[in-house]
Amino acid sequence: MTTRHLYPWTSAAGLLAALAIPSALAAELPLRGLNEVNHSQVELHGGFWGPRLKSHQEVTLPHALDCLEKDGHVTNFDKAAGKFDGPLQGHPAFDSDLHKALEGVLISLQHFDDSNLRQRTAAIIGRILAAQQPDGFLIAYYIVKDQNKRWDDLRLCHQMYNAGHFFEMAVAENQLSGHPDVLNAATRFANHIDGIFGPNKRYDVDGHEEVELALVRLFRATGDRRFLNLAKFFLDERGYVHGSEHKLFDPKSVAPPVRAAGKLTADQQREFWHAQLRTRNGRMQDHKPVIDQHEAVGHAVRAGYLYSAMTDMLRFMEAAPGYESALDDLWSDVVNHKMYLTGSLGTGQYDDEGFGDAYLLPNESAYCESCAAITHIFWEYRMALLKGQSQYADLMELTLYNGMLAGISIAGDKFFYQNPLTSEQGASRHPWIGLSCCPTNMARMIPQIGGFVYGQAKNQIYVNLYAAGEAKFKLEDGKPLKLTQQTEYPWDGRVNLTISTGQPSAFELCLRIPGWALGHPVPGNLYQFTNPGLSPVTLKLNDQPVSATPAADGYVHLQRTWQDGDVLTLDMPMPAQRVVAHEKLTADQGKVALMRGPLVYCVEAADQPAVAINRVTLPAAAELHAEARPGLLGGITVLTGQAMDESSHPFSITAIPYYAWANREKGAMSVWIGRDTKH
Repeated sequence: MTTRHLYPWTSAAGLLAALAIPSALAAELPLRGLNEVNHSQVELHGGFWGPRLKSHQEVTLPHALDCLEKDGHVTNFDKAAGKFDGPLQGHPAFDSDLHKALEGVLISLQHFDDSNLRQRTAAIIGRILAAQQPDGFLIAYYIVKDQNKRWDDLRLCHQMYNAGHFFEMAVAENQLSGHPDVLNAATRFANHIDGIFGPNKRYDVDGHEEVELALVRLFRATGDRRFLNLAKFFLDERGYVHGSEHKLFDPKSVAPPVRAAGKLTADQQREFWHAQLRTRNGRMQDHKPVIDQHEAVGHAVRAGYLYSAMTDMLRFMEAAPGYESALDDLWSDVVNHKMYLTGSLGTGQYDDEGFGDAYLLPNESAYCESCAAITHIFWEYRMALLKGQSQYADLMELTLYNGMLAGISIAGDKFFYQNPLTSEQGASRHPWIGLSCCPTNMARMIPQIGGFVYGQAKNQIYVNLYAAGEAKFKLEDGKPLKLTQQTEYPWDGRVNLTISTGQPSAFELCLRIPGWALGHPVPGNLYQFTNPGLSPVTLKLNDQPVSATPAADGYVHLQRTWQDGDVLTLDMPMPAQRVVAHEKLTADQGKVALMRGPLVYCVEAADQPAVAINRVTLPAAAELHAEARPGLLGGITVLTGQAMDESSHPFSITAIPYYAWANREKGAMSVWIGRDTKH
């Protein structure tokens, strides 16, 4: 079926412009590191992710569009186009949530045939494009309300955050349709920004990073290097005085805001809060140049986008001096001092949804915004591609299954903004969140998961994640390759990989051996297994044993001439493991957490209603058993064993995967439980 009739904004001018803008599928390749294997090359079906991707398509995405339309995200563009007389809704960054949800739909539609959703999406995008101004500007709030203030107060109003998500949506639309119209609109908007900001123009940055990595995607989709250079400019401008020259910022030159004496009115409180936000104190990673930032501070979501874009610079720029040293230190600081066991980030210690002090990781007040987990995945994914080392894929996987997935209900229509690791009263997910950054980020995140599974280099295929499905590649010599995974991972550590080549093909297959399978729950020593000794990982090729010992990069490298139908069987034993935290992480001292494979577990009142969850202890000698329960919470494996209640009476404890909590009746939950080392 052709799709031209589904795009009402198509014009003759747009058709002619197709000659100037190539399809995003012919993306610019990185100069360093691995190439992505686009999600469009990977079909996940069956296993863990297949059913979830299907429910995401059928439930989450229509639900997100329903909520966004109800809240006025779409009619704002109608008003900007002069076709709606009702009120303008929301805040200056309102557009971004619609763009994110649409990006998720456009990615998902590359895997599911849904003509109704496709037509609905096309109609909404048409209404967005109808509002674009002759000079390319496209933010509904400013078109309607403040045309003369388009680029004022960048620190708070997130104009380029809107633009970045529009660019990413446009790239996804181009991948789906192959038509140039939406990508043309994005380049017009980017050209408008490039005409205002840059060397010898205006020196300034947005308060909420995101446009930087989006400009990299736009560069890759169009081949226009100006967008890559503009991304680098926005990164390099952080830590400098904003205005008409590139001058290093001196924090001493700006006095912090002073709170007025006495009780403040609501307006006074708001103004004081805004004054604090405008202070360059690290909240927005604008306190010093990025190459001088060696400690993770400030808003965790902003930081994740910033670090992702910095990683992209190392992959696509011929030179980005100072970037790698800064990124290595930032990564080490996060992983060794400021990351929860679930891979989540952000404590809210400084009232900024951001990083707190080293080792200060409270559980009940943990902020752990869902968006922060998503940006952490983006960063680790890019680091895995840049460096080709398994530790980054380990953290990508950890955060994917735990920190991120906890933010959405199993049914796919309720959400968390924050994700604490302990809750004495329990919590309920919300059908929608007014500040809908997290639900819409989830909407676009989950359909991309197939793209995180593999990486490719010259004559090498890297397997970063294990998930049932198949992927198609083209090898260096032009020969096609299909790789099929059969597995119930993460419930089972056995993976069958079948190679389909049609004819003998020589290449290297690189299999990640997860850190958890080698006795390490995370890289570094922030968290450790109490019993790191594990049964060995085994590997067979066509039923014949081969070495499963990974190289220094964490991958088993198998170089050979592969025959059509070759089968690799990777078997990673998955015992239940106890985890303890670093001695300086005081919130978790005297406590233990449970993991099995990449999954972090928790205890929830729904499974032991007569027990005070926060006073449970687990004896060191208690055996833990894994038990599959296909009828529970969408089909999970639980952990069971004997624990002690607050009166030191034994009882049968049941732990569920952390991501599955708050999907039943409301009740207490905890990842960390008391550790009894005497019994």
